[in-house]
Amino acid sequence: MRRHLHLSVFVSALALTACLDPDPVPESNYGVIGLTTVVTSTDTILSPEALFYRTGLLNLPTSRVAGDQCQIAPFPNPAQGGALPRFLDAGDSVVVSTVTTTKFLYPTIGANGQAYVLDPSDRFPFRPGETVTITVPGAPGGFANGTISVLTAREYTLGPIDPSPPTDSTLHLTWSPAGDDSTKMLISLQYGVGQLDANQQIFCSLVDDGAADVPTTLLAQWRIATTGSRRVEAARWRVAFREVNGGVLLVVSAFEVEDTVD
Repeated sequence: MRRHLHLSVFVSALALTACLDPDPVPESNYGVIGLTTVVTSTDTILSPEALFYRTGLLNLPTSRVAGDQCQIAPFPNPAQGGALPRFLDAGDSVVVSTVTTTKFLYPTIGANGQAYVLDPSDRFPFRPGETVTITVPGAPGGFANGTISVLTAREYTLGPIDPSPPTDSTLHLTWSPAGDDSTKMLISLQYGVGQLDANQQIFCSLVDDGAADVPTTLLAQWRIATTGSRRVEAARWRVAFREVNGGVLLVVSAFEVEDTVD
């Protein structure tokens, strides 16, 4: 959950899930667009990226959650195995626009396949919570044309995080302002076990109501982690999708925050 949504990793995980089914399954086209807000020392910008591919039918992710869930996991997240999906042509460029700004994403080829991204010299000034419209021109034999407008994730501020909560107590997390039932919070509490570099995390998917408690049963190694290794990365997610001819356009909007805990 580093800066920017790593859509190639996201797509690989989704494709691998589809490939685990030993029986032949119907396929569909997917257009996955990540809209990540990046706050710099001088301004706030939008980092958009789009991938288009074909794979077996998937269970689409959602930002509507019924309850808080936390678990201990390795850090960084293990790389997904399996082959990359078949990437699709979606046209010469993908248009991403707000009321005041219009930018174009162009196809590039990298180690993880084809992605549509901004020109490296381009910047997209942005106000979190704006409505963004994505227009895909489509291509014959590739991904169909389509348009989707989404309300992006609002900004927030994380409250202080205790590096060593008392034994038998929970770890209280706060953020403000709270969101609504269309968004969720993803929080990664990273720490080093026997080393300064983080090698483990408590990963939480939370209702976006402004507060949550990490159970004390998950905190034993967080409490005794190497001093200086504890960090937090958090993201507010809003997910939306729309069906197009022969496929789905899926948009993941994220406002990300990262900080040192000790």
